[in-house]
Amino acid sequence: MKIYNKKRVCIVNTLFLIYLFQHFSSKIGTLVANTFDYEIIDKYNVFAWLSIHHIVQTLLALVPIYILSKTLNIDFGFKLGDKKIGIKYVKIFTMAMLAYITITAFISYLSNQIVQYDYPLTYTNILGSLSFQLFFSGPSEEILFRALPISIITYLIPSEKGVKMRKLHISWAIIISAVFFALAHIKWTVNPFSVSIDCMQLLFSLVLGIMYGIVYQKSKSVIYPMIMHSFTNVAVVGAGYILSIVK
Repeated sequence: MKIYNKKRVCIVNTLFLIYLFQHFSSKIGTLVANTFDYEIIDKYNVFAWLSIHHIVQTLLALVPIYILSKTLNIDFGFKLGDKKIGIKYVKIFTMAMLAYITITAFISYLSNQIVQYDYPLTYTNILGSLSFQLFFSGPSEEILFRALPISIITYLIPSEKGVKMRKLHISWAIIISAVFFALAHIKWTVNPFSVSIDCMQLLFSLVLGIMYGIVYQKSKSVIYPMIMHSFTNVAVVGAGYILSIVK
């Protein structure tokens, strides 16, 4: 009983540390990104600040990943893994996401609910923004919010434990990492204190987090969730640009 309680305390403490580290990495990324002036290359602060922010949080995430891979021999999935399964899920996800984005874009167009951007849709802003979504958003966030937490949690909690939904099994590691990923989309400040919550964005992030996590565990590679994540962001942002230009 005492051993069980100690293990449970260890798991809770580890989850808390992971959550703190994710926010710490994001905040440090913000501090570093704020030290640069982007006036020349990115006058409207569309992509340069975000790129630096994500590069910094990625580098920070790689530190514990490197240490734990050497000391505890934890595999964080930086290899191709099961290519057959990974490519299969990427194809299915891509077709499903394209269908979803097409339908929602069509509804937005008909209902005149077009995104209003606070910057001009110039070639620089559009290409810069899409390049960030393609090369930085997916890799950075999948390393910090998928590879890092899922691998550590799986080390403490066997992957076979979790929630079963008919033939689909979702481990606790996937669920917890998806919750952390969704919580990261809550915008808040300390001074002055303010909290901004978009419930639909939280739900969307939670669902995507679970999907990315399933692919990560089944393929044993973070590469495929990276591709899926980047594709989703590029498709969503790109669709918004197209609607704004057409409308």
